[in-house]
Amino acid sequence: MSRENGSRLRPSAWPGQAAGHLRNRTRLGARRTRANLSQLLQVTVGATLAYAFCQVVLGHEYPFLAAVAAAVGTGVTADRRVRRSMEIGFGATAGVLVGELMLVTFGSGLWQLAVTMILGLMVGTMINSGGIFITQIGVQSVYVITVPQAAAAQPFDRTVDALVGAVVAILMALIVPNDARKGPRDKASSLLTEISETLLESADALARADAHAARRALSRARDTQGIVDSWRSTLRISQEATRINARSRRYAAEVTRLARAVEFTDRAMRMVRVVARRTQAMAELGTERPQHAELVRGLGEGARRLRVALERGTSRTPAEEFLSEVAARLDPNGRDAADMQDRTLVLLLRPLAVDLLQAAGLTEEAALEQLPVLSDDTAEGPPVE
Repeated sequence: MSRENGSRLRPSAWPGQAAGHLRNRTRLGARRTRANLSQLLQVTVGATLAYAFCQVVLGHEYPFLAAVAAAVGTGVTADRRVRRSMEIGFGATAGVLVGELMLVTFGSGLWQLAVTMILGLMVGTMINSGGIFITQIGVQSVYVITVPQAAAAQPFDRTVDALVGAVVAILMALIVPNDARKGPRDKASSLLTEISETLLESADALARADAHAARRALSRARDTQGIVDSWRSTLRISQEATRINARSRRYAAEVTRLARAVEFTDRAMRMVRVVARRTQAMAELGTERPQHAELVRGLGEGARRLRVALERGTSRTPAEEFLSEVAARLDPNGRDAADMQDRTLVLLLRPLAVDLLQAAGLTEEAALEQLPVLSDDTAEGPPVE
């Protein structure tokens, strides 16, 4: 294919890619909407239960702080953890306690407000340096000083209300069913989508010697670190859920597999950036390289198949087998290697293939065995750097 013909084909390719991006965003958006709705319902139920308990069982007239502590402790996002619930819930309880102690001792007023605020923040800093905990102590202590309590209320009733709300939030985190696989699966899908599409775009640029498309692929590869960091954070939350939530423990094995995939997919993403830089340099030379573009495209397709397996929780064996077939063709001294540029690219693709194979479940030794032996090697796999 000539460079001019590749340019003419380019407009027809982009609508398909754009449609694929739109479908991916639509699926992710639908999952997030369902997750958020579930979390919002949990916040509502928790706040209502805490309020009802204090009002019906304890006889408190307006247990506002019970509902507040339960709501903020449960949280409106899916990253609800026991530690987070404890920090927010008990931070609110400690703040109310500080405020009530000041109110009982010195009454209410401007100077009492100022003293209560500084005392609350100091206590929060000494107990826990977390920003959420400190903020809750400060806010709730000010609320107690500035808002009069009900006429029939007893001293420290509001502290009891806040404590009840905190306990309800913790119970929600411990008891409410939570599929610990969903978050890591979604993040895996996002990152492997970026790996796959970056490689496919790089392959297209290499096949047509399109330097502009290669630069675009490199720019895309550089914008993925936030996804990696988010995946790690989500994975930690899921690992915690499998330890403390009885209904999430059955997912512990899959969460462990996803943790392994995180490590090697992160490594793969780093290599993808290197490959994208190399394909940009090669595209700028103006020589079309369709044979080596097929190798890059093959790894991109393998990453796509791995994404599907991780997202759906199905066997990764088909993705591993496909990647193994591509890895077996990564010989820098093969007959298609016309110059040093070709050989360098293949040498870069070898560790990328190993990382993807390990993300698919192979050990390092088994992954290295899928590669052709280099002519100057006495062992399998690429030379040790």
